Amino acid sequence: MIGFAEFAASLGLTELQLSLGLIGFSLLVLVMIYNAMRIRKVEVEDASNHVDEAATTEPGFSSIDGVVGRSEPTLGASDAAIPAPVVSVAKIDPLIDCVVALRLPESISGEEILGYLTDWPKNSLFTWMCEGLNATSDWESVVMTGAYTELQVAIQLANRTGPIGIVDLSDFVSKAQALANALDAEIDLPPVNEVIEEAKNLDQFAAQSDIQLGITVIPKEGMWNLSTIQSVATKAGFLLSRDGRDYHRIISNVVVYKLVADQANFLRDDLSKANIQYVTLLLDLPRVPYAMTPFKIMLDDAKLLAESLNGNLVDDAGRPLVDEAVSAITAQLGEIYQAMDQQGIPAGSTTASRLFS
Repeated sequence: MIGFAEFAASLGLTELQLSLGLIGFSLLVLVMIYNAMRIRKVEVEDASNHVDEAATTEPGFSSIDGVVGRSEPTLGASDAAIPAPVVSVAKIDPLIDCVVALRLPESISGEEILGYLTDWPKNSLFTWMCEGLNATSDWESVVMTGAYTELQVAIQLANRTGPIGIVDLSDFVSKAQALANALDAEIDLPPVNEVIEEAKNLDQFAAQSDIQLGITVIPKEGMWNLSTIQSVATKAGFLLSRDGRDYHRIISNVVVYKLVADQANFLRDDLSKANIQYVTLLLDLPRVPYAMTPFKIMLDDAKLLAESLNGNLVDDAGRPLVDEAVSAITAQLGEIYQAMDQQGIPAGSTTASRLFS
């Protein structure tokens, strides 16, 4: 076996030079091992810190943006006491529809009738409907397997875009006449001018009842980031809309109100950016039943949100929402609900949902 002196000599080095070289190499290896262990330790500690941070930032009303030590508000705790609305299928309603009756010479199958309706508009601005009188003397939407002795076709007179115009009405009347001719049916067509006037009156009533009521929460200082608002809404069980623009407060399958955060979009915007100047709760009054007390629900929730977010309540004009203002709003809403009832179109009904769409 070659000796150390011979090995050093073969490399052209003295024994001292070779020894110093080996010592330096050993130190280099030790330093590399130490650095590797240090990096691993830092990675483990960093991962542990992330876990701890996630565990301590659970969204909730009692711990939002450093606001701690509060008793957690129970948003929606009284939902069980709120009466569920009676849900009915949309049917022709002479209060908001122009209705044309067709008396058939004999019972005709739904399949044959539907065959003549293929060219009727499916996505018209004003809803078209067709119902038939079945064997049990009930009116129902015409189905393939049914048989009918009478028909009634209808077009909606108004919606949130305004009253029906002469062009849309004339198209409907023309197709109703064509259907009567095809089925050899007797038809009663109302005077077009009267229908147009009725549509204008309905639109005027709708405009007086079409109230979008808002309560706004503003920060006492600074601005909120979108993730804070998202945490609040998620914690409260709100449902995010498909377009990401608002959260829905839903009770018994009814959207009681919507929560909007400034002009933000929860799906597209940066959640961490602190640029939210206000949160608004919006009640679409004619689409929510009076019996559900939607304004009270929204007001109570707004107070809880203000407490959780360290904010203040203001009205649409930015003024503090004081008790006197709440009483005035409640009285005004009562008058609107009463007017809708007297018109035969109560808030939250199927007819109201069609009219205010």
